[in-house]
Amino acid sequence: MPRVRVVLVRAEAPANVGAAARIVRNTGLSGLDLVAPGDWRTVECWRTAWGAQEVLEEARVFPDVADALAEAGYVAGFSGRRDAGVAVLDVREMAGQVSSLAEEERVALVFGPETSGLTQQELALCGRRVRIASHSSQPSLNLSHAVMVAAYEVFRAERQPMAGARSATHEEKERMLQTLRQGLRAIEALPDSNSDRYFLEWRAPFPPAPPPPKEVRLLEHMARKMAMRR
Repeated sequence: MPRVRVVLVRAEAPANVGAAARIVRNTGLSGLDLVAPGDWRTVECWRTAWGAQEVLEEARVFPDVADALAEAGYVAGFSGRRDAGVAVLDVREMAGQVSSLAEEERVALVFGPETSGLTQQELALCGRRVRIASHSSQPSLNLSHAVMVAAYEVFRAERQPMAGARSATHEEKERMLQTLRQGLRAIEALPDSNSDRYFLEWRAPFPPAPPPPKEVRLLEHMARKMAMRR
């Protein structure tokens, strides 16, 4: 399968971090990434990672979501939110898309903190939003349970890799978008103040799947020329 990593953002319970490490080993995923995890190196964490302690030892820690996603070409953010006009993939659809990726592609499955989930800005960084269906009487899943469902679906999805050029990484796409932001401000299509909220709307037309690196470079070149007009 492609190189799939689980990304836990501000996980609050060390037991969930340990359980996620065990799930990574259960399903053959590539590893575990932690964003601003707080104090997670506890006995409880290591106990729940039974048989997968080396996954914890090799876990990568990042200060923010953007850094954690830098090398990924396919990013999926998991959320139970239902925002109007936002396309949402079922977890099984997501797994089918991952199964079609080449082995060298890098995938990030991103999960937010237990009590609040991913923020709107973090979901925008992910591009794809994925939902795990659950009963309406109790729609909220425990973090480790959500990781297990997502990882299991990826593990069981039938492999149908498609040939073709690699996608741009998240870092390459984000660098282009930030240059575009500067260009939009230069031509006064984006205000200088409070531009974060307005720029979320400009991100929307770009597909969740990053285009090939050559197309990203062309867009970045256009955006740089716009920025030079300031």
